[in-house]
Amino acid sequence: MLKQKHMRHTKYTWMILVVLLLATAATADAQVWRRRGGGLSGDNYHFGYVSGSVGYSMLQMNTAGAVSKGNLGGSFGLGYEFRNSGFWTSVGAQMSFHRSSLIVDQYTRDFNGFDTQGKATVLHYRVNQTDVQEWNFIDVPILFGYYIQGFYLGAGPKLSYALSPKTHSTGVYNLSATNVEYNVTFQDMPDRGYTDYAFDSKQQNRLNIGLSLIGEIGYDLLSSVPTRSTVCHVLKLGFYFEYGLNGLNGKWDSPQQLVTPDTKDATRATIHPYINTLDSRIVPFFAGAKLTYMIGGSRTARAGLHHGCMCYQ
Repeated sequence: MLKQKHMRHTKYTWMILVVLLLATAATADAQVWRRRGGGLSGDNYHFGYVSGSVGYSMLQMNTAGAVSKGNLGGSFGLGYEFRNSGFWTSVGAQMSFHRSSLIVDQYTRDFNGFDTQGKATVLHYRVNQTDVQEWNFIDVPILFGYYIQGFYLGAGPKLSYALSPKTHSTGVYNLSATNVEYNVTFQDMPDRGYTDYAFDSKQQNRLNIGLSLIGEIGYDLLSSVPTRSTVCHVLKLGFYFEYGLNGLNGKWDSPQQLVTPDTKDATRATIHPYINTLDSRIVPFFAGAKLTYMIGGSRTARAGLHHGCMCYQ
């Protein structure tokens, strides 16, 4: 299982590196073309944009004891884009929605306590648990890239701040106990409370500010439409991804544990989110489709028949 996680991590890393290299090379070519007086316009173009994305979202971790499972995620944002001679850069603000789950391997936690007759005992909690993360973020994405005749690609950083992140934990725990004096284990005795108990709770997570690598590649669907308008309308449809560079899981003031028994009633216990107890690095991953509508233009560009944005001429 750990080998499969490592292979997935390596695959995503190589994909990101390839996109970055393409974006870097394309941006360099754009600068050379501009210096040589290439066919693209040298006017400055300014755009406002609105964007939305939808795709596959998950948390990645290199730890034993849990398996990550992705779910639906997405984003909605507003921002500004600048273009000149094949080079483009954008900055914006967006809300992103990440959905992921952790299927936790069965585990047991033992605690010293007392049985229903007040005798010293060791309480055993055997837990089957699934955690679902439903995290919303405020993001600041920044992209740098290259465009030509409707095609574009770019990459850059993104900062993310989580808004009241919570995890929904569900499952079943089984309670049994071992008498200290006689070394006898009591289990499957519902009349004494040694049986299965379902749990369902939502608890707060403590997360760091996230830093992610983002990338995008796609095509302007309006680039082939003939027009004489000096106002440019751009409708970009592309493949978008993001990959976390730093671990999201923050530190708690006191160490977190998976199980907290009730001090007065051993049959009652609080099961905490698995990620709140981990020291290993947890990073988000997202990949999906992104649609961006931009409107703008250039004060110095000359009007005339053109296809799509005049920035392609």
